[in-house]
Amino acid sequence: MRLSFDDFVIDTTRYELRRNDQPCKLEPKVFDLIAHFAQHPNQVFSREQLVELLWNGRFVSDATISTCIKSARKAIGDSGAAQRYIQTVRGRGFRFYAGVIRDAPATNEISGQPSKTAASDRNDDPSLLVLPFRPLSDQPESIQLASGLTMELLAILTRIPLLRLSARTHRYADLEVTPSARQIHEDLGVNFVLESSVQLVEGRHHINVGLADARTGFRLWSERFVVSGSVGAALQEGVVAITAKLEPQLYRAIARLVGSVDNEENGRSLFLEASSMLALKGWHHDSFAQAAEILRRSWQCEPEFALAPSLLSLVLGFGHRVGLLKDREQAKHEALKAAEMSLELDSLDSTVLGYSGCALADIGQPDRALPILRNAIELNPANAQAWAALGAACILHQRLDEGIAHIRHGIAISPLDSRLSIWGSVLTAGLLLSGDYEDALHQGQLACQRDDRNFMARVVLAGAYLARNENQQAHAALEDAYRIKPDLSRLQVHSLLGRDLGEALLKLRRPTTGNF
Repeated sequence: MRLSFDDFVIDTTRYELRRNDQPCKLEPKVFDLIAHFAQHPNQVFSREQLVELLWNGRFVSDATISTCIKSARKAIGDSGAAQRYIQTVRGRGFRFYAGVIRDAPATNEISGQPSKTAASDRNDDPSLLVLPFRPLSDQPESIQLASGLTMELLAILTRIPLLRLSARTHRYADLEVTPSARQIHEDLGVNFVLESSVQLVEGRHHINVGLADARTGFRLWSERFVVSGSVGAALQEGVVAITAKLEPQLYRAIARLVGSVDNEENGRSLFLEASSMLALKGWHHDSFAQAAEILRRSWQCEPEFALAPSLLSLVLGFGHRVGLLKDREQAKHEALKAAEMSLELDSLDSTVLGYSGCALADIGQPDRALPILRNAIELNPANAQAWAALGAACILHQRLDEGIAHIRHGIAISPLDSRLSIWGSVLTAGLLLSGDYEDALHQGQLACQRDDRNFMARVVLAGAYLARNENQQAHAALEDAYRIKPDLSRLQVHSLLGRDLGEALLKLRRPTTGNF
């Protein structure tokens, strides 16, 4: 389909916007938004309708929508002040005001069938409906807590890549009897349903949460959480506790779902395979090499899919920084190329920005990484990975207090994340640089406790012991690192502890135990 107005032509078949016959570079969601508006001139769309139509019902922040609107206006020479084309209708939403000329629908040259016009038409990503938390009494505290938990959990779960969160949550808010998971699947087509209840018992809030496979109706996981205090305190404690247990269950369910689909591999399924593998197996040299190969295939299958090169850039960038990959220079070059491409494809996705910004910091460009990571957090404050990456970038930039605070926050909002051992290792290194050896020792011990296969945690723990002049414990921690990674190199130790402390640590080893 070709749509034209003033100097602009939108070609939905070629996925292209042209002005005076010159192509305009756009992020996919910005193109989707302009194309949608042009197909429905003079019609008002609320923010909720735009989310349903363009984000497939996925729960997104107001900042994401506002940024997309702003970028669309800029692309067509409009602005929030002028509002020549995209007008804000106070209290109702947005309207596209232009005389649009519509050509005949384009057809696929091979099949003769109408072509799909946008990436947002895809509905094969894993999907979840979060049913409203149901208060089991009419006590104001329970009602308020139930409402708050629903909204906070919806916001936090947006950080799981490609998980579509249905925007139809409140459709089920006032029903006396909630339909079964299988009925909801028949109605909405979602893969998973989260059902929860809240009850106040003797001054304590009992929160029951259950995750179901909507296609089969089988319960995948359930747990009870008991929190106390004011509604505000209970909300904060409850959200963190639920998310910590729920996220790993969702990653496992997504991995099973992707593995059970007997179709040709595509970019998205391969991305989900790689990200689920990293979430379940952790960040190690073997999983990184495997994930990198899967992500290369994902990017090759779907060149316009920004998440694949962004996660690939993170894997390669971090692998370059800590010496996990054989050819460091090649990894650095490929990481930069992947990060650049992902940012060009989609600069409005918090996850893409978080991954790519982390990669840029790891390959030695912290000045460029910092604003990208701050933007990622502005778009989605629940993006724990972006918080941790921002903290690491600040530490690389010698802004130690700020960096340490950001990593602590990332850990706090994702307390059972599979990456905690890595984040804790970076936090320990930052604390060593700041001279807080006592907390460095504590965080290093936690990082080791969280992952028995993380050699980096053992190296920084050894550095913390050595900084405290506890040489025997430092030697034991270093030997544990070699247990995990027998080919541990001087370069890898230096990358974690710096040259001076790293060299002092390596001198603790007997010359006969290995070569450096």
